[in-house]
Amino acid sequence: MSVIVPVYNAEKYLNKCLMSICHQSLKDIEIITINDGSEDQSLSILQDFSQYDARITVLNIDNGGVSKARNLGMEQAKGQYVTFVDADDWLELTMLEELYQACRLTGSNIAKCDLFWHEAEGSRQLYYPSKTYCTYSATVCLNKLFTEIGEKHFGFSCCKLYKKFFLDSHRLRFDETMNFAEDTVFLTRAVIKNQSICYVPKQLYYYNVSNQNSLTSRAMGNLRNNYDLLYKKLLKELRGGDVYEEVKNSFLNYQFEGLLVILHQCDAKPQAIKNAIQSFLQVYPDVLKVKLINRKLKQFIFLKLIKMNWLTLSSTLIYMNVKKPKVI
Repeated sequence: MSVIVPVYNAEKYLNKCLMSICHQSLKDIEIITINDGSEDQSLSILQDFSQYDARITVLNIDNGGVSKARNLGMEQAKGQYVTFVDADDWLELTMLEELYQACRLTGSNIAKCDLFWHEAEGSRQLYYPSKTYCTYSATVCLNKLFTEIGEKHFGFSCCKLYKKFFLDSHRLRFDETMNFAEDTVFLTRAVIKNQSICYVPKQLYYYNVSNQNSLTSRAMGNLRNNYDLLYKKLLKELRGGDVYEEVKNSFLNYQFEGLLVILHQCDAKPQAIKNAIQSFLQVYPDVLKVKLINRKLKQFIFLKLIKMNWLTLSSTLIYMNVKKPKVI
């Protein structure tokens, strides 16, 4: 098995991440680390760890983004299975073994577990009434991918195990032209090609959302342009895979979430928010037809106000009281 770890300025978290990989219950692994032009001590830490554990390979490249780093890792990987770990995250010590067993027992090309959404106040423990593996169809996976956030979030390339032959045979790689939500496009392609995912009902991956210097957080600059590119690429994949109509409402939920994120990042002045809403709906008018899934009451109210074209100070104030959503 090959564990691919892109690294960018992760010196604060790297020891914990690598220790959690090196001490996995599954020992027959290679650990491919890619230093993506870090400006801190990350490279030195990686080199020290490679002396401590011969399974670690260190690749040092100029900064090119997380997609380029992951793709390089896949090209170098020799394992039958591949997984991705972000350098500021860490794993339960049985994660690799449990996902590997799930793939072996079910014959699936992809296995997924849940994660701990790790923040300053701690992580939420989920309750699982059943420990049995289940297999989700492509349509179910995509509906979950576009609507679930938090601990059960499908949209991360991490917390999953992939059969390398499957990735290679379909030339499944990360889009190096993207620096935002590239995971979602990669997973959409993979799910459509595979038609299923094996789900392991456990939290085995710790996702660290407190690191503001990570590879992901650097992409928050021009959100609207990033979302425009993301939706364009996702629509191409969904329509090319003849699944768009089956997942349309879930995809509209995904676009609605994008609108919320954009509004939370824009100027808090009512006129700026009004302009942002109008600009978004001009390009994505079908968002007004969405049937919201897994949403808070205030978000239902806000959508209703938009439908009524009541873009006034009062609707803005209602919106600004909606809790800031997780970035998807």
